[in-house]
Amino acid sequence: MSLLLLVVNVGSTSVKTQAFDVGLQTKALLAADYGHAGSVVMDGHDLHGRPIAERFGQGMDVAAVLALVLGRWQQWLQASGSALIAVGHRIVHGADWFDALTPISPDVLQRLAGLDHYAPLHNPFNRLGVEQSLDRFPDVAQFALFDTAFHRNLPDVAKRYAIPEWLSSVVAFYRYGFHGLSCHHSLMAAARLLATEPTKLNLIVLHLGGGNSVTAIREGRSVDTSMGFSPTEGLMMAGRCGDIDPMILLTLLRQGMPLDKLDDVLNHQSGLQGICGDGDMRSILQRSGQGDHQAALAIEMFCYRIKKYIGAYCAILGEVSALVFTGGIGEHAAEIRQGVVEGLEPLGFALNDVANKNIKQNGDISDAASRSRILVIHAEEERVCARQMLTFLGQVSDDKNEEA
Repeated sequence: MSLLLLVVNVGSTSVKTQAFDVGLQTKALLAADYGHAGSVVMDGHDLHGRPIAERFGQGMDVAAVLALVLGRWQQWLQASGSALIAVGHRIVHGADWFDALTPISPDVLQRLAGLDHYAPLHNPFNRLGVEQSLDRFPDVAQFALFDTAFHRNLPDVAKRYAIPEWLSSVVAFYRYGFHGLSCHHSLMAAARLLATEPTKLNLIVLHLGGGNSVTAIREGRSVDTSMGFSPTEGLMMAGRCGDIDPMILLTLLRQGMPLDKLDDVLNHQSGLQGICGDGDMRSILQRSGQGDHQAALAIEMFCYRIKKYIGAYCAILGEVSALVFTGGIGEHAAEIRQGVVEGLEPLGFALNDVANKNIKQNGDISDAASRSRILVIHAEEERVCARQMLTFLGQVSDDKNEEA
């Protein structure tokens, strides 16, 4: 009988699930993307390696998609005779309450519910994944793994806002940062690609997807990151505004905009969506190629704001070992990578155009003359979660056990 770990990652546009054995080898995976208009696309492969490619029509909310995915896992496990030893859940916001992998309990779930308003696009979905998994697999150990944990020890100079600390009696208004699981994986993968120790690396990690962030890593530790108290700060994203003058928000409130409406505008109607009416970079690139000026502006703004953060983090880090592209856009959109790096030669970044257009797996796309490497790394948050669970269970001790 195979012993497996299941990782459940419920995002704003997709549910990603993946099963690993105790050697951290992927045994099966199943993803359902509900970011496509009017349908749910499900793909992956089962425990026998058979490919899955299905499309479902309208009328499925996140709860229904989760039920479909977890039900499929239940069927696969029963049919194969495999057993789960743990289920891990990516949780976006842990505030200053959680700084490491945490076993799920009723108290933990209650405390997580108190963070829903601080990551409204993710934490409620994350909790839904936990609740449905507890119903499906009640006798299996379940764990919460936090995106904020990697940034938990940001220096105060980067962590603090220039506001009085007493403003909130519930959750401290600090910069917590997100995409930490992805950043951790990028750090370890970059160390393998560059054949050096993680503690010797200075990285700028660009996680670009539905949500976008830039993280500065000095000697293997996060020292600054673009997302802050919530995932809304920082870069412009699919529907989130990113950095914005707070007086705009006060002005809208004084003009009578309800709080719920303002929340929706900031998190769903802004970013790429606000500029060109579309949050999907794939279709925006296509529209731009067909001469759509609003789509072209959205792309230009997207790349411009990333460049600003790269420049700032070069100033903070000094020497940069590598610039890392990860996440759906970072991994697959060569045009965006080119747009981001273009003009950064004085900072030490030079792109190899052929490598950039043809990269298919983790690798180096920098020109030989580039002072800093430019890497593309496939985001594997699920693998980080599986490894941390195995470490907690005492079955693995270091990252060298991970697949390259």
